[in-house]
Amino acid sequence: MLRRPSRPVRALWAAGLLSMSVVVCQASAGEPGPAPGGDLAAETVPILHAQKSGDLAVTVRGQGEDRVKFSIHNTTARRLNVILPPGLVASSAASQGMFQSMGLGTPTTSTAGFGRFRPTSTEPGFRSIPAVPPLQDGGFVVPPGQTVEMSVPSVCLNYGIATPSPRDQFTLMDVNDYSPDPRVRKALRSLATLGTSHRVAQAVMWNVCNGLPFPLMARQQAKRFNLAELTLAARFVGALDASSSSDLVDPSALIQNRVLVRVQGEGPLYQDAKRLSSELEGQRILGLPVQVVTDLPTSPDQFSILHLNIDLTASSGDQTQGRVTVRHLPLGSAWTTLGQGALEASANSADLSAIVLADSVDRAVASALVNTKVVRHSTGATTIRIVNRLPFTLAHVVVKAGRSDDAGRVNLNALGVGPGRSGLATIQAATGTVERVELNGL
Repeated sequence: MLRRPSRPVRALWAAGLLSMSVVVCQASAGEPGPAPGGDLAAETVPILHAQKSGDLAVTVRGQGEDRVKFSIHNTTARRLNVILPPGLVASSAASQGMFQSMGLGTPTTSTAGFGRFRPTSTEPGFRSIPAVPPLQDGGFVVPPGQTVEMSVPSVCLNYGIATPSPRDQFTLMDVNDYSPDPRVRKALRSLATLGTSHRVAQAVMWNVCNGLPFPLMARQQAKRFNLAELTLAARFVGALDASSSSDLVDPSALIQNRVLVRVQGEGPLYQDAKRLSSELEGQRILGLPVQVVTDLPTSPDQFSILHLNIDLTASSGDQTQGRVTVRHLPLGSAWTTLGQGALEASANSADLSAIVLADSVDRAVASALVNTKVVRHSTGATTIRIVNRLPFTLAHVVVKAGRSDDAGRVNLNALGVGPGRSGLATIQAATGTVERVELNGL
C-alpha cells in the first residue's frame, strides 16, 4: 500500500462513526449459492494440491487493496469441492516485487470480515447464537470442465509497495513457503481461522510483517484505522507473542479478561446485587466470559477491555429493572463511556438468576450500541444497515425480523463488521432490529 500523508489521530468515540459502509453477508451468512448439480457428491481437494496435480488451473490477480480475484478451472471430469485452507498467500512474482503480496482470508459473501470466525471455545452452550452449517471447511464446488471466478478478502503484506491491479498476476502459495518468520505464519493463519474485521487484520499484518508501530499507523493511517481497530490489533499481537509454539494463537487468550462486570443495587436491592455478583463470575455476556470486579483496572498493560456497570434500580412482581453503563479502555488512553442501556429482566430480583441477568445484559448492550436502519425495500426482502458502536468486531448478530414480540429471528453469522463501522445485510422482513450480538475478542 502506498503511504498516505501523515494526519493527527482522532479518538474514535469523540469523532463519531467513520463513514465507510461495507456490504456484509445475508441471512445465510458465509454460504455461497449452490453450484449447478449441487446435490451430487463432490471430491474434496485442497487448492494447492489440486493445482500442482493439474486437476485445477488457478489464476490469481489483483483486485485492489483488500481483495484478490480467483479464476479456478476444473480440468477433470469430477465435481471438486475446492478448499482454501487458512494461511494462503497471493505472492507477487518476485516475492517482494513491484506490487503487494497479499495474505488471504476466506471466500465469503461478506466484504467486511476476514477469516472463518471459527468458535473460540468448545464449551457446551458457549455460542448464544446458533451457527449456520459450516462452509464445507471453507470450500466451494467447481463442476467438471467449468470455471468459477470469485473474490477473496486479502490484506497487504508489504507496507509502502503499490497496490496490485487486475494486470498483476500472483503466485499462490502457503504462508510457510512465503515467509520464514514464525510470527508472520502464525498471525496470518490465526486471523484467517478465528476471524476479525478486515481493517483489524490489516493493522496486525503491517505490524507483524513490516514492523509498523501502531502509534505510527494512528498518525499516518488515521483515515484508514480508528482507535478501536488499532486497539484490537495490538491486543492480538500481544496474544501472538505470548502464545506457545502451536500453529494458531490460543483463542482463550483473546476472550479472557475482556468483559469486566460490577453489579450494584441500593436499599432492598443491595443484597440481591451482592448475590448476583458472586454468581455472575464465569457467565458469558456478548459471547465473552465475565470477570466480576469492584474497581476499574488502570495498568498500561491492560487495554481492549469492556466494563459493564449494572445498576439494579427497581423490582416488582416478575420484573427487575436497571441500567447498564458500558465503558471501554482503548490502547494508550483512559476509560471512555460508550453509552447506557435499559435493563429489563423477567424475574423478581430475589429470584433473578445469573443466567437470566446475563441474558438481559446481552440484550441491553446490543440494543444500545448496535443499531439498524432500513436502507431499501425490494420484493420479499429488506436491506438494513447495521451500525456497530461496540469497540469489538461483530462476529455474529441476531436480528428480530419485525416489531411484534413473536417476530422471527434471523442469525447473521460471520459478519465481521468492525468497531465504529457499519455494514449491510438483507433479511426477509419489512424491518429488523438487533436483539443480540456475539463477539470473539477480535
